[in-house]
Parts: sequence; structure tokens; C-alpha cells
Amino acid sequence: MNQTIRQSQAILHGLRLRTSLATSEMYQHIGREEPDQALRFTVVPRGGNTFEVIERSTGTAKGELFGHDNACRFAQQLEDNAELFAASHKTAKAFARTLLRWTAGLALMLFLFAYFGAGH
Repeated sequence: MNQTIRQSQAILHGLRLRTSLATSEMYQHIGREEPDQALRFTVVPRGGNTFEVIERSTGTAKGELFGHDNACRFAQQLEDNAELFAASHKTAKAFARTLLRWTAGLALMLFLFAYFGAGH
């Protein structure tokens, strides 16, 4: 695939993720419960008791399994992993914000010590 196409797909994917995060944050701010979202992965029959798990947003196949129960379990596992990643991303973001505030505070305190220490 062309590099330009890959870049534009990556940008669009990032925008889709940001849109869903912004929607989630909006519902949290107004204090309403977020409506159920469509599943990220679907199970599609391919014939001969073979099923394929497809990501809905990109249309890429994540796996091909024998048996409907196996495919549904795999799709649920992918859903759980995606939610876990989103939750860990939020906590990492909060940690980074706290670390940035502490760093700015310490830098300001060091600057003040150096300023008043040099003058006297």
C-alpha cells in the first residue's frame, strides 16, 4: 500500500479514536450515562463451520476460527482487550498530567531559590 494512503488511514483512525473519546468525556461532564456503543468486532461466517472475526472500523480480519462459539469468545476477548487498553490509556494520561504539574512546580521552586540565592 502506498505510504500516503497509509498515513491518511492512520490520521483518520486517530481522529475516529479522538471522536469517541470526546463523546465519552462529554457524557461524563454532563452527568448522563453513555449510550451503548456498537461492538468493535463482528463474527462473519465463511462456510464449512469457519468463522472470521473482523474489526468493523477498518474491515481487517483479526482471525479465522472453527466453530461459532470459538469465534464469539475470541471477538469478546478482543473487545475486552480494547477496553482495557482504553482504560490504561486514560490512567497513563492522568499520570503524565500529574508528572508535568510536579515538574513545573519544582522548576519554579528551583528558579526562585536560584534567583534569591544569587541576589543575597
